[in-house]
Amino acid sequence: MKKILMLFSLLLLTGSLVMAQTVQISGTVTSSEDNLPVPGVSVTVKGTTLGMITGIDGKYIMSVPANSQILSFSFIGFRTQDVAIEGRTKIDVVLEQDVFKVDEVIVVGYGSQKKREVTGAISTVKGDALASLASPSFDGQLAGRSAGVQVTTQTGVLGEVPRLRIRGVGSISSGTYPLVVVDGVPIFTGDQGGAASTNALGDINPSDIESMEILKDGSGTAIYGSRAANGVILITTKRGSGGKFHVNYNNYFGVAQPVQLFDLLKANDFVTISNEKRSNRGQANWASNDGAAFPGRVFDTDWQKAVLRTNAKQQDHNLSFSGSNEKSTYYFSLGYTKQDGVTIPNGMERFSLRANADQKVKKWLTIGSNVAVTKN
Repeated sequence: MKKILMLFSLLLLTGSLVMAQTVQISGTVTSSEDNLPVPGVSVTVKGTTLGMITGIDGKYIMSVPANSQILSFSFIGFRTQDVAIEGRTKIDVVLEQDVFKVDEVIVVGYGSQKKREVTGAISTVKGDALASLASPSFDGQLAGRSAGVQVTTQTGVLGEVPRLRIRGVGSISSGTYPLVVVDGVPIFTGDQGGAASTNALGDINPSDIESMEILKDGSGTAIYGSRAANGVILITTKRGSGGKFHVNYNNYFGVAQPVQLFDLLKANDFVTISNEKRSNRGQANWASNDGAAFPGRVFDTDWQKAVLRTNAKQQDHNLSFSGSNEKSTYYFSLGYTKQDGVTIPNGMERFSLRANADQKVKKWLTIGSNVAVTKN
């Protein structure tokens, strides 16, 4: 009988110790965005597999070991939060939304989409890949950067309209130029004859470009109609970011010169060669090579040196100011480009100014402006 009583007492003592080793904790989980309860939040004792989820009212109640130190709260779309227990039996938690980049985002005609969700043929060229290229126009920087996009110049004149082809020529009698859209505004389509007379693309400062997206297939016609039949090039310019005031200045200098000049005949050499040809045919000499037959009319002009520059200078300067805060972003830039061609009449000079600003007036209303001024 004594043994039975001792065994019963031992069981009661053990049960009391087990009960004393657990603590019941309860609380409510809400969102920092709207202060509403968050159901389905995972509540676990950190370092263990013990846990539960909150109910539809965001509340939870669970028993945890008395020596537990931290509760971990996690849910998709919110930042995981670890909370020290510190002897408390009621712990309310406010979760902050986690805004992060899930996948690469590209610009399309009507906004932006995740790249994996776009079914059309689209290629992207980032502005960082173009920043190190010394070219006065974006079309020169685009050459060779995207598969299926051909960029060529027809005459070599600086600032001329480039020949742009996306996946070859799609029409014989109609225009073959793609549509170019800058920050949602169509600026260039070429003409119906296939050769435009003015280069609207030359007004774009390459240093202001954030990225370029090329729509290669017919899906662009759903947005822009028949103008997009030859493809679309979407250009997005830079805007303020980073939360701080930034000043950026970049420039480059260069010199161009002919690779090789020909060794040409002088006037007397030309007469000598002509006389040799006439002599071989049994004819009398054409003229004396001392210039006596053409007094005052013999000129030894090196037309290569008269037409070509031996040192064609190039320079480019860009200064930008940008920044942002919780409600506004801004980006201002000044650019100057001067490029002399190898031939003396050939050259280009461009002054550019751009101002992009956005102001968030309400949660549902944002006002923005894009202003660009160019003088060629």
